[in-house]
Amino acid sequence: MDFILQVLNALHAAKTQWYHFTAIVIAGMGFFTDAYDLFSISLITKLLGRIYYFDAVSEKPGTLPPRIAAVVNGVAFCRTLAGQLFFSWLGDKLGQERVYGLTLMLMVICSIASGLSFGKSPDGVMATLCFFKFWLSFHMLQ
Repeated sequence: MDFILQVLNALHAAKTQWYHFTAIVIAGMGFFTDAYDLFSISLITKLLGRIYYFDAVSEKPGTLPPRIAAVVNGVAFCRTLAGQLFFSWLGDKLGQERVYGLTLMLMVICSIASGLSFGKSPDGVMATLCFFKFWLSFHMLQ
């Protein structure tokens, strides 16, 4: 407890400098992009339902089946936890610069793969999309 009070006193006594604002902006942008990703998934599920599960005789233009919607929404939350834990650990082991390079390569590969999701059925396309979406966003908020 004494250590925490010493740290808080040191922070209180420190003068605010430019790198403090830089750290706040970087942390805020990471939080914003992850929150946007988690927020926008509900809009994306509606679009995916209309594209892959369209039924001309139905009154609704097309909705994802509940099991598919649960997987699409669940992938976003699971990858957030897993990515934070894994890449924080990996950053401690390999160093942040190497991990940034690794996450950049992962983002590029999975972005292309997400755009080219494949499958013979709508369920197959959704499975590959969820797989690549998981790995695309796995690194967020390290």
